[in-house]
Order: sequence, then structure tokens, then C-alpha cells
Amino acid sequence: MDIHEEKKALRKATRAKLEALSAIDKACAARQVLEKLSRHDQWKSADIVFAFVSMPDEIDTTPILRAALEAGKKVALPKVVGEDLAFYKISNLEQDIAPGAFGILEPVPGLRQVTQEELSGLSCVVLVPGVAFDRENCRLGRGKGFYDRFFDSVGNSVYKIGIGYSFQLVEKVPREPHDQKLDAVIIGQ
Repeated sequence: MDIHEEKKALRKATRAKLEALSAIDKACAARQVLEKLSRHDQWKSADIVFAFVSMPDEIDTTPILRAALEAGKKVALPKVVGEDLAFYKISNLEQDIAPGAFGILEPVPGLRQVTQEELSGLSCVVLVPGVAFDRENCRLGRGKGFYDRFFDSVGNSVYKIGIGYSFQLVEKVPREPHDQKLDAVIIGQ
């Protein structure tokens, strides 16, 4: 089986497990991720948090986003622009996000995009979704390469944390040369 087939098979197996999760299990896992994240040194010192609004098959990031905003951290959320992710600062979850392409929640028009220049001197954490993660901090995404390209553009100026469910932690994620490693992975239930 070639690497693309391995990735496809892992995505399919994970999707089946995600569909079997109960609402209670999802909420418990999200709470656990927030608790672990809140104890993480990089999170505590972060000036700005690049996060994402979770889709139904991802760990719920709403509690994390609320906690970051309540702690006074700057929060930036992604929007797909062409082939890349652009992150925009938000200050209010209810007012600053709305359904965009494919019904995915994203920053509303008119918000300020975070630029590479303003990251200088700031402690930055990026919360990263994934289909699967491994103990070497490798990640399997949805296959479009958005986060890999974003990481290329920001270099080592950010600390990358993958978040997900316990069954998303696998022995080894199939990896290609362009796939970027994370700095840490935080798993709930």
C-alpha cells in the first residue's frame, strides 16, 4: 500500500470512530483537552492563540476559545484564502464568526488579518486539528495541506499543538517530506 492509500485508510478508520462518539464523550474530551492545555507552559505564556472553530467531527474548541478570550489572550481564527490559510483576530465568538464556504464557521468580513510582522516578539501558540497524530508529533490532516503551508510561512515563530480524541493517537502517521511536525499533541478521553 502506498503512502496515499495509507493516509486514505487512516482517514476512513478515524471517521468511523468519530461518528460513533456520543455527545457526552465529545463534551468530556473537550473538557479534558482544555484542562491539559491550561496547564501547558506554552499556553500559559501565549500572547496570541491561533485556533480554529471546530467542525462536528473535530474536538469542540468553543470552551478553549472562550477561555483564551477570558484570559485576555489575542485569538485569531483561520479563513481559507485561495490555497492558503489567513488568520483574523476575533474578540467575540458570537459576533465575529459566521458560516462561510461549505457552511464552515470562519471570521466575518472586516476583521483585521494577523500579519507576519506583528508576530515578532510575541509568544504564539497554534492549535491544530487533525485526523490522526502519533507520539513523534506527526499529524495527518484532511489532505489539502493548508496547515503545512501556513507553518512554512511562519517558520519557527509559533508553537504548534495538535488537539484531538484519544483514538486519534496512533502508532505511526504516514508522512511525506512536506508534512510538518507539531511541537506537542494534547488528547482528550
